[in-house]
Amino acid sequence: MIKNTPSGIAHVAIPTDDPELTVSFYENLGFNRLVDHGVRGMLQCQTCVIEYYPRRQEEKPAGCIDHIALTCEHLDEAYEEILAQGHQIITNGIESNEMFAPRTNRFFLFKGPNGEKIEFCKIDE
Repeated sequence: MIKNTPSGIAHVAIPTDDPELTVSFYENLGFNRLVDHGVRGMLQCQTCVIEYYPRRQEEKPAGCIDHIALTCEHLDEAYEEILAQGHQIITNGIESNEMFAPRTNRFFLFKGPNGEKIEFCKIDE
């Protein structure tokens, strides 16, 4: 078992063909816009966060969960542990994006035993 375990679910990611409909649907369920980049963003209702983004036709069916993101305080150490256990890393190492700009979102993804994608992530201050 790894030492640098996740501390909670960061978000669940859902590809969509209709971002406006997706946002409207989840707002009706009580979610608010946490991050809004037009066709992609994040919605939050209390501790539950949903990421939505345009579906890539050849890769993902719309509406299906794409990955489960787990927060991890010691991301670099966890990456080394996951790598050492032989899990299939499906990102280019630890990557980053500006989803929460000006803070940086650092993450890596690997495959679970059923083909599911697991993301470990940390938002740097």
